[in-house]
Amino acid sequence: MFKNITGFFVKKKDKTEKRKLSLTESIIIMIALGIIIILAGSYIASSNKNEDTLGYVNSSSANLPVQKSSSISTYDGHDIVADIEERLADLLSKVEGAGEVSVMVYADTGSEMVPAYNNEQDTRNDEKTDGRTTEISENRQLALSGKDEPVILKVIIPQIKGVVVVAEGADDILIKAQLNEAVCTLLGIPEHRVQILKHK
Repeated sequence: MFKNITGFFVKKKDKTEKRKLSLTESIIIMIALGIIIILAGSYIASSNKNEDTLGYVNSSSANLPVQKSSSISTYDGHDIVADIEERLADLLSKVEGAGEVSVMVYADTGSEMVPAYNNEQDTRNDEKTDGRTTEISENRQLALSGKDEPVILKVIIPQIKGVVVVAEGADDILIKAQLNEAVCTLLGIPEHRVQILKHK
């Protein structure tokens, strides 16, 4: 069957020479490939549509992966900090020689949700005898999803002020330095805001 399909596009004049595709045949192939790509993309998008995703944006410049949440309205700064602590402890415990690791993160403020707005702008030109006056009024409406919940563009997580890591292997200077560097790199905070302590 594959030979029949390829035979349609590439017909041999003799055993060693292949025929080039005409312009219309090339266009038909491109359109067919475009339709396949669009259908595949819509299938992938529809399978991911059922999951609510919530992106983190850290005000202290750390980029964290996407966190899934069942309800945006109940997601607060404490949940974000607890999630960071849990994931950081899990990652640091995988460092060779670190052993069991506990992490505590101190954050300055609560999280901030940035909703989407539908903007409409009205421009009015009022002419007066002594000059021209222009008035601009802007109407902002909160964008709502199908569930009558606001559409959240991003969540700005609290600015991280300090991190304390307690690890079994922290008595080794090399492991302590590796843990310190990992925390600073992941959270984008300076070294003086990270304290690594030995677990008892």
